Amino acid sequence: MHIIASVRHYTGLGWHLVTMPAGSKAPNIPNWPERAISNPDDAERYYSQHPTHNVGLLHSASGTCALDIDHLENARTAFAAMGLDLDAILAKAPRIIGREGRGKAIFRAHRPDLKTHKLAWPDPSGKGSSVVFELRGGSVQDVLPPSIHPDTQQPYRWDGPPYADLPLLPEPLQIMWDQWERFRVQFLDVCPWKIKPQHQAPLRKRIQSEATSVIDAYNAAHTMAALLIQFGYRQTAKDRFLSPHSTTGFAGVILFDDGTAYSHHGSDPFDSAHSFDCFDLYTQCEHAGNVREAVKAAAAYLNINTDPVYAYSPEDETRIAHGGTVANNILPSRRVAPSDNPLASIPEHLLSVPGVLQDAVNHYNTTAARAQPQFAVQAALAFGSVVMGRRFVTDQRNYSSLYFLNVALSSAGKEHAKTTIEFLLEEAGLARLIGPAGYTSASGVLSALIDQPCHISIIDELGRVLQSAKAQGNHHKADAQTIIMEAFGRQDSTLRPQGYSKMGLRKQDAQELDRVVRHPSLTLLTMTTPSTLYDGISSASVLDGFLGRFVIVESPLGRKRGQKRRKLPPTERLIEWAKACASAKSGNLDTDSHDIPPAPVDVPFDLACDPMLDAFEDQMIDEMNAHDRLGLDAMFGRTREIAMRIALIVAVSRSESAISTDSLRWGLDYAGYYARRAVASLKVSMADGPHSRACKAVMAKIEKAGLRGITEAELSAAIRGFEEMKPLERRAVMDTLVADHGIECRNMSEGKRGRPRLAWFMP
Repeated sequence: MHIIASVRHYTGLGWHLVTMPAGSKAPNIPNWPERAISNPDDAERYYSQHPTHNVGLLHSASGTCALDIDHLENARTAFAAMGLDLDAILAKAPRIIGREGRGKAIFRAHRPDLKTHKLAWPDPSGKGSSVVFELRGGSVQDVLPPSIHPDTQQPYRWDGPPYADLPLLPEPLQIMWDQWERFRVQFLDVCPWKIKPQHQAPLRKRIQSEATSVIDAYNAAHTMAALLIQFGYRQTAKDRFLSPHSTTGFAGVILFDDGTAYSHHGSDPFDSAHSFDCFDLYTQCEHAGNVREAVKAAAAYLNINTDPVYAYSPEDETRIAHGGTVANNILPSRRVAPSDNPLASIPEHLLSVPGVLQDAVNHYNTTAARAQPQFAVQAALAFGSVVMGRRFVTDQRNYSSLYFLNVALSSAGKEHAKTTIEFLLEEAGLARLIGPAGYTSASGVLSALIDQPCHISIIDELGRVLQSAKAQGNHHKADAQTIIMEAFGRQDSTLRPQGYSKMGLRKQDAQELDRVVRHPSLTLLTMTTPSTLYDGISSASVLDGFLGRFVIVESPLGRKRGQKRRKLPPTERLIEWAKACASAKSGNLDTDSHDIPPAPVDVPFDLACDPMLDAFEDQMIDEMNAHDRLGLDAMFGRTREIAMRIALIVAVSRSESAISTDSLRWGLDYAGYYARRAVASLKVSMADGPHSRACKAVMAKIEKAGLRGITEAELSAAIRGFEEMKPLERRAVMDTLVADHGIECRNMSEGKRGRPRLAWFMP
C-alpha cells in the first residue's frame, strides 16, 4: 500500500503516528511523542511533502502495545519453559515483519500506563548479552509498513490477521507485563546456558525417628519428575513444571539437581520458605497434609514393618496442615472447577504473604472454622503492622500502621481475624498491643494512644459505626472518625488534641488536656457485612478520605457449614520475629511512652524502586481523574502511601535491610488491586439516599439478568430496599433508570396465553 493511503488508514483507526527520516527507525525531532499525528488530513499533507519518510505507531496515545521478538528460537524456549506457546500467541495477532526471524505482534493494551520491559540473555560465549524479546508499551514507537528497513532496504510488511481489528493483549501477557520483575528472574533462570544459581531453598528438617527411615525409603524409591507428572503437573522444560492449580498459566515449579523441588505458585500446598521432596509431594497430594497417614501408607507400600511416629518438628505442623487445606481445595479430585471458584479472579500471589508472615497466614487458614483466605492475608498484615509500629521506618518516612476492613456476610468467618491476631500477640507476650474495641469520641482515641502509643483496635462492626457517626447530634463519634483519619497521617509527626476550655479546671487537669502523642501508631482491623457497610456509606464517607485510608477486602465466599476448629501453637520463628520487631533497636516495649518515641530502624527503598513508585503514582492519578465525576477519586489518594507501608512490612517479613523491588511490587499489587475492587463495589452500592441506592441496586440486577430480563416481582425479592418502597417510589426508580440508562420493559409472553411476563432489560 502506498505511504499516503497507509497513513490515512492508520489515523482512521485512531492511531497516533510518529514521523521519521527516510531509512531511519528513530524520530529525530525534540519531544516527538507530543508531536504525533492523529488527523488523516495532517498525515496526508506531511507525507505528500515527505513521501520517502518512515512512519511509526506511538503506543501510549494509540492504546496499543507490542510483543517484539528479537530472537525467535530463544523466545520460544523462554515461553515454553513457562508453559506458554509463543507460536500460538503470535498466530492470533497482526505482526510487523522487518526481517525474517524477527517480528512485532501488535495488540490493544489492557491498560493505558504500560512501560517497556526487555529480556536479555547472556551470550553462550560469555561475552555480552543479546535481547530475546521486548514487551513494548507507553511512550515508545514501532515502525509501521510500508516504511523502509534501514538494514535490509526492504519495506516492512504486515503478516497474520488484519491489523484493522487488533486483539486485546492475551491474559498471560497481561500478567507477565504487570508482574514483570517477578517473571523476569524466572525467565533469566531458564536460559539453557546460564550458570545455575548457587542458592536453593532448604528442605524442611525432620526429627530423627522410625518414620524417618520410611520417608527416606520412599524418597529413594521415587523420582520427583515422575511424581510431579503423576499428580498432574505438566513439564514445560527440563527443570520446569506447570502446577495444575495455577491460574496464571506460568510454569512456576523448579526441579533441583538433588531431586527436591520448589514452587513459586502461591496456590500450591507448599510453604514459601522451603523446597519439598517426593514424600512431601505424596503427603499433600495423596493424604491432604496428614503426615501420620502418609507415613503409615508408605510403610505398607514399601513393606516396612514398623509403627512410625510423627516425623516433623512441631513448628512445622501449621505449615503442613495449611498445605493439606490447600490441597483439599485444589487437587483435581477435590477442587471446584475454576469457573465455579469464587476466588479464581484474585491474583494467586495475593493469597499469601512473602516471608515470615506467611506463618500467620497459615495459622489463620489452619485454625479457621470457615475458610477466608483473603482475610488470612489481612490478619497477617495487621499483625505485622502493629508489632512493627513505631519501630521501623523507610527513607520516605513511611511507618507500618495500616487500617484494614474485612467485608463478608454474617456467619461467613470474618471474626476469625480477631481471634488469630489476639492469640498471636498473647503468645508473643505482646498483649499490651491490644487496644480497645472501638472509640466513642476524639478524646477516647487520644486517651487510648496516650496509654498505648502503639496498639491495634479490632472493631467488630464498622458499618454500624459509620451509620452512628452520620446520625444527627452524634458529633462525638464523628469527631472520633476525624482524629482516626488524622492519626493515619501523623505517624512521622505529632498527634495533638483539639482545643477545650480550661476555665475552672485544676492545673493538673488542664495539663492532661495538653498531652500529645509523638509518632502515634494505630492499627485498625475492622469488620462488617456488605449490607451494613453500604447502607452506612454516603459520598461524604468517601469524599472526606475516611474510607480511602482502609485496605478494603470484600470476600466473595458466602455462608457454609463450619469445620472442626483446631488449636495449634504458632510457629516459633513467627513468635521470635514478632518479639524482635516489637523491641527493635530501642529495647523493651515497657519503656515506650506517648511523648518519647523509640528510635526506629531505617529500611530504605532500593534505588530500583523509584521508577516503580513513579509509575504507580501516575496510575493512581489516572484513576482519580477517571473517578472524579463519580465522587470516588479520594479512594485512590492514599493508595501509594498504603502500598509503601505494606512494602515495608513485607521487606521486614523477608528480613531485608532495604526494600527490594519484589517486596514493593507485592505491596503495589495488593494495595492497587483491592483499591480498584473497592471502587468497583462502591460504584454500584454507594448512594446518598434510598432512591439513589435503589436505583443502583436495581440497575445492577437488570444488567446481571442479561437476555432473560427481570420482573419487578423478582427485583423486590432480590432487593430489600426496593421491596420496602411504596408503589409510587418504585415507579420513580424505574422512571429514573429509563431516563438515565435507557432500560426497557418488554412483554415476554406476547402471543402466548396466560398472564403476561413484563420484564426489564438493558437495551
